[in-house]
Amino acid sequence: MNDPPALAIRGGSEPLRDGRAAYVYTWPRDDSLPPGTWTPRLRERFVGRELPESPEELAADSRWPGFFPSPICLVTCSDGSNTVLERVVGPSIVNRFPYVLALSVCRRPLSERHYVRQSFAEALERTGVAAAQLLPPGRSLDRALEAIDRHPDSASSGRIAAAGLPTRTTGPGAPAVLSDAYLVYEGRLLGHGQERSETGADNPSWVDVGSHRVYFLEIHRIELRQDIAVADSQVHWRSLPSWRPAREDEPVRSDRGKLPEGRYLKSYSADYRFPSTTTVGFEHDDVRDGMAVRHLPTGVAAEAQVELDNDRARWPCFFPSSVGMISTWAGDGTPNLMPCGSTTVVSRQPMVIAPSISYRTINERYAARHTFEILERTGRFTCGVPFLDEDLIEAMTYAGNVSLTDNPTKVTDAGLAFEPEEWAPLLARLPVSYECEVVGTQPLGTHAMIFGEVRRVLVRSDVTRDNPLEWCPWPDVAPTPG
Repeated sequence: MNDPPALAIRGGSEPLRDGRAAYVYTWPRDDSLPPGTWTPRLRERFVGRELPESPEELAADSRWPGFFPSPICLVTCSDGSNTVLERVVGPSIVNRFPYVLALSVCRRPLSERHYVRQSFAEALERTGVAAAQLLPPGRSLDRALEAIDRHPDSASSGRIAAAGLPTRTTGPGAPAVLSDAYLVYEGRLLGHGQERSETGADNPSWVDVGSHRVYFLEIHRIELRQDIAVADSQVHWRSLPSWRPAREDEPVRSDRGKLPEGRYLKSYSADYRFPSTTTVGFEHDDVRDGMAVRHLPTGVAAEAQVELDNDRARWPCFFPSSVGMISTWAGDGTPNLMPCGSTTVVSRQPMVIAPSISYRTINERYAARHTFEILERTGRFTCGVPFLDEDLIEAMTYAGNVSLTDNPTKVTDAGLAFEPEEWAPLLARLPVSYECEVVGTQPLGTHAMIFGEVRRVLVRSDVTRDNPLEWCPWPDVAPTPG
């Protein structure tokens, strides 16, 4: 069998030499930045677009008006007699204790692209259980995606049969999962079956945000293919898009030597491998059907689940996530930056970006973030999209380990230039940025989702059809190098 073609990603640390090459998404497309919709800004170094769009603009094209790198997963749940299969864009781990996965599903018709996922929503809300799963790029994934595209929501319970893919069950009451999935996250809706308050804040099984409904699954079971669990194979995930700036910004003096000494430091790698020497291994309880299985406690107080050890408190298994660069003005006009590894888009109309930020101190890894306090006070932030760049990744690592309370010059010390926009500091090196107004907050235990409605999209003028961002939303699996 021939190896899949390699793709030399712009600015990447290495080409994608696995099955992901055929799944790469590029932005902008030919019609992504039409004149008149986008206007020059900041000495023509950026172009900007105001949001929200009119209903007519949205009906004509409901694609996202800017680029944001979101992973994709497949989700199954039962309608009582059949298994419903759906594709979910932007799944995100949004809380650590308890361990919560958020899934955003369209609830309001916007266009042929964004239609109501009624069958999926009804099935999930009735049973309260769903399984998010990842398949490696290849024939099985293609068949699943094709079945979803060809069968409307009303026929979603027939998608698996149409794809001709084998399934298996994990236990009584659990939905069937695709046998070819190498990773399965099974969970129950938070507070399912309990009486909900009018706002849903007490038992947040879900929350409605604009055109979408965000479901919160408390994960109680994780399955990882056995060869990955024992490190014979690795999951490969590139968490940043690739892009190459066509112009150089004025350099800023960097002083990254001020990292705090004698305390836990979080590392960051855009080309992520799991498991590896830098990750915690998958501690499974048993093996079934070729899958290593780990059971997580549910239905008990979050305090009883907390791991105080910094390493053991890390996510118990890999799950793909996107990074948003959350910038704010502190009360005295000081620029602040927090790279947030759990940032996702949860609504299309209005477009809402939601970082999940720690508001409760557990240990050095999970501590209350000063950025959370700033957002509560100001209600504004800008979410920038980072890309594969060695200096930028160094700056992200620095900014993620240094608090503004310890170093008021952390942004410039990280080596990042910014435009002093009134809304929030605009990081000049980032290709795409979203100016957001906080319209809601959902506390979940250790973290809170901050719902930021996008008021303006800003794109660097050297992001063009000939110099696009390139992104693959699917991780892959490959043998561990000997």
